[in-house]
Amino acid sequence: MSSSKKTLSEEERAALTKKLSDDLEDFVAERSIAARQRKETEAEDTRSIEEIVEELQNHPAFLKEIDFSKPLHPTVEGLMQLKYESEDPTARADSYRDDGNDQFKKKKYAIAIDNYTEGIKSKSPDLELNAVLYTNRAAAQYHRKNYRSSFMDCIFARKFKPDHLKAIVRGAQCCFQMNKFADCLRWCDAVLMVDPEHQDILELRVRADKRKREQERDERKQALQERKEEAEERKLLQAIKSRGIRVSSVKVSKDSKLDPLLLTTLECHNPTGAKVHLDASGTLHWPVLFLYPEFTETDFIHAFCETNCFYDHLTHMFGPEAEPANWDTERKYKADSIEIFFENKDEEKLYKVNPDDSLLDVLKHKKYEVTAGTPTFILMVKDSKFQREFLSKYKYH
Repeated sequence: MSSSKKTLSEEERAALTKKLSDDLEDFVAERSIAARQRKETEAEDTRSIEEIVEELQNHPAFLKEIDFSKPLHPTVEGLMQLKYESEDPTARADSYRDDGNDQFKKKKYAIAIDNYTEGIKSKSPDLELNAVLYTNRAAAQYHRKNYRSSFMDCIFARKFKPDHLKAIVRGAQCCFQMNKFADCLRWCDAVLMVDPEHQDILELRVRADKRKREQERDERKQALQERKEEAEERKLLQAIKSRGIRVSSVKVSKDSKLDPLLLTTLECHNPTGAKVHLDASGTLHWPVLFLYPEFTETDFIHAFCETNCFYDHLTHMFGPEAEPANWDTERKYKADSIEIFFENKDEEKLYKVNPDDSLLDVLKHKKYEVTAGTPTFILMVKDSKFQREFLSKYKYH
C-alpha cells in the first residue's frame, strides 16, 4: 500500500498560519484574564526579594546547614527519620557519629555530644566504633570544660579498645586539668607505651611531673601548718580547762575518745574573726560582748585580757573623759552608774558581776558558761526604771 504527502497551496498555508496565530492570541488572552481574576481574589504578596530568597534558602532542597535550635521543616524531619531508622545498629551509630563530627567541627559541642550519645545508645557490636564514639564525646566534653565527664568517657573508650591512642591522650589531658597529676603521669606513660615519640604527651608529662612535686610540697606545708595549729589549739584548750572555765560544747557519749572542747566553737561569730588566744606569757585574751538591752545596742571588745577588771573597761568607755555613745542622749551611762550581769540560760537567771572583779574571776564562776567562744554581759543603769522592769522578768541573784 502506498502513501503520498499532501502539499498545501499558498492560500491554505496562509489560512493555517492565521488560525494558529489567532489561537495563540486567544490562549494568551484567556491566561491574562485568569491571572487578573486570581489577583483580585488572592491577597497581594508583599514579601521583599530578601524574604523570598530566605524562604528558598530554608527549603530542604536548598539547605546547606541545619539549625537544630529551631523547629525543623517537616521534610527535613522525615529525611532524618529515614536516615536513623536503619535496622542495622552499626549503620545507625555510624550516622550519628558523622553528624556529631560535623557539629564538632562547627564547635557546636552540645549538639555533638547529643549525637555521640545517640550513637552509643544504638549498641553497635563494633568495638572500634564504640571506642570512637566515647572518645569523640570525651573531646566535646573536654572543650566544654566538663573534665570529669570527659575523663569517664575516656575510661569507657578504653574498655572497648584498651590501646585507643586518642582516648588515652584525652584522659591524660583531663587528669592534668583536674589537678590529678599522679594520674596524669600514669596516663602519659600509657600513651608513650603506644607512641614513645608523642611530642604533646612528652611535654605534658614534664609539666605534670613538675606540678606533682609542687603539689606534694604544698601538701607537706599544709600538713605541717595543720599540726602546728592543732598543737596550739590543744595548748589553748588545756589553758581554758586548767582555769576551770566552762565552755558550751557538743555533747558526746561517755565512750567517746574525743575531748568535748575540741568540738566547741571557740571562734566568735563576728566579722573580724577575733577569737580567744594565748599570748607569749600564757595569758588568755577573750573577745567580749557588752549588751545594752535598753537601746538594743552592743559593744564588742576584741581582746579583753583575763587579768583586767571590768571597771577598767567601763572607765575607758564611760569615764569623764570618754565621748558618750550616740545612743546615750541623756548621758546616763557612766562608769559608776552601770551595773553588769551575766545570764545563766539553763536557769533563766541573772547574776550580778562585781566591776572590780577580773574577767577570769567571772569566767570561773560556777554558773558561767562561755557560748560561741564569746563571753557576753548585760549592762544597765543602776536603779533605773528600765533596769527594774528588765530584772522583773528574770530570777535575780
